[in-house]
Amino acid sequence: MNLEPRSEKRRQRQATIIPSLDQDILCIIFSFLDIFDLVRCSIVCKSWNLIIRRSRLLHALYCKQPDADAASSQSIDFERPLNILLKDMAMRRHKSALVEGTVRVDEWRGHATVIDQCRMKMGLILTGAGDKVMRLWSSEDYKCLTEYSFGDEAPLVDFDFDESKVVGLVGTRICIWRRRGDRSIFPAREGTFTKGLCMRQLMASYIASTFLFPGQAIFCLNAR
Repeated sequence: MNLEPRSEKRRQRQATIIPSLDQDILCIIFSFLDIFDLVRCSIVCKSWNLIIRRSRLLHALYCKQPDADAASSQSIDFERPLNILLKDMAMRRHKSALVEGTVRVDEWRGHATVIDQCRMKMGLILTGAGDKVMRLWSSEDYKCLTEYSFGDEAPLVDFDFDESKVVGLVGTRICIWRRRGDRSIFPAREGTFTKGLCMRQLMASYIASTFLFPGQAIFCLNAR
C-alpha cells in the first residue's frame, strides 16, 4: 500500500515552469541564441536580465560580431551601457539591409499637387492632396479605383477608410463617402470637430451606427 502523502504526489506531478529553472540551465539555453534574441530575452523579466548581465553573454556575443568595433570590444565593461553599442550595431545592419538588399520602388503620379496624406490597408491605398480630391488605389496594379471630391474652400485635415466607407475631416465637418453611394456631411457643433481629432476614433464610432434627428424622429442607420 502506498502511504505517500497526497501533497507529495501532487508536487511530483506538477510540470517544471520557467521560474524554477536553475541559473546554469538558463545560461546554457541563452548561449544558443544570437545576440538580438538574447537582448529580447533580457527584457522579459528582471531575473533573466540579471542572469544575462552577470553571465556576460552579451559582451561575448558582441565581441564575436563581424561589424563590432574591435577597439570597443576590447574595452567593454558594464560601467558603460552595452545597449548603446548594440543599438549602433542594429542601426548599421538596418542601413546595410536597405542599401544592399533587393528593394523595388514603384512610383506613379497620383495627384496634380503634393500629396498631403496617405493611408494603406486591405491592399488599398487612399491618398489626399490639395487638389480637393481623394483617390483610392489598388496596391497590386496601382490603378485608381475610385475618387472622392470635396470641392469647397475647406481643407482636408484628416481621413481614414474601411471596406465600406471613407471618413474625412474637411475643415470642421465630418464627411462620409459610401464606397458605392452618396456623401453624408455632419457639420461641426460648437467646434466639436477640430484638427486635433483622431480619425481612427471617428471610424470606430461611426461604423456601428449614425444617428440623425429629422424633426422629432430618431433614426439609427447602419453606417455600412
